[in-house]
Amino acid sequence: MSPEQTIEKMKKMHLSAMADAYARQLADPATFRDICFDDRLGMMVDHEADVRATNKVNRLINGSGMYFKSACPEDINYDPGRGLDREQLARILDCSYISRGQNVVLEGASASGKTWLSCSFGVAACRRGYKVKYYKMRSLIDELMVSRAALDGSYQKLIDKLKKTHLVIIDDFLLHEVSAEDMGELLELVDARLLTGSTILCSQYQHDGWVKIMGRTPISEAFMSRVKSSSHVIRVKTVDDLRMKNSALL
Repeated sequence: MSPEQTIEKMKKMHLSAMADAYARQLADPATFRDICFDDRLGMMVDHEADVRATNKVNRLINGSGMYFKSACPEDINYDPGRGLDREQLARILDCSYISRGQNVVLEGASASGKTWLSCSFGVAACRRGYKVKYYKMRSLIDELMVSRAALDGSYQKLIDKLKKTHLVIIDDFLLHEVSAEDMGELLELVDARLLTGSTILCSQYQHDGWVKIMGRTPISEAFMSRVKSSSHVIRVKTVDDLRMKNSALL
């Protein structure tokens, strides 16, 4: 069998990266002449494995719907004025909280970088093979309500899908006014995912004031008890933190 035929068979077997690595070896015989067969084969297999791993991560990131798909954990800004704790963020970026079913609360004023930071956490999760889904709070509630109203099984399919999602990011939490019905939808979702996944909530308000914003009802208090009991709280500071200060007075 000729090298060309071997390369073609590799591609038909969905070993395109391995075929490319083999082609590069053939094109540069001087470099690979003194390398034994086993090592050359190992190089090709390693290249195939690396490309597949990279493609899987890219699929997870692209399928997440994250607002900032290119948010790189290595690019997090640790400027002292932001008040970020490197050790705390290191514990988040290693994604051990996901394996423990814990949550993350990101607090900070508008334009403090909460969304970008949450997406960097999402990218870190994708790199470790976790499935991530990003929502704006209002969009998530609307999707839940529409699927429930369809009465064709769409709601259960959506819940089942989110139960299989390791990390759900809910951005703009409490940015818009919420009703008891809204909170009921979120509580059902949190309950459904209680033992199956983690949630990141991004809010302009301090979590201690959420119940008053949502309305002090059994539903809102139940929601808070589910989320707050196992959450890592991260406060992203800015120069103008008036909204955060005001929320603590509610």
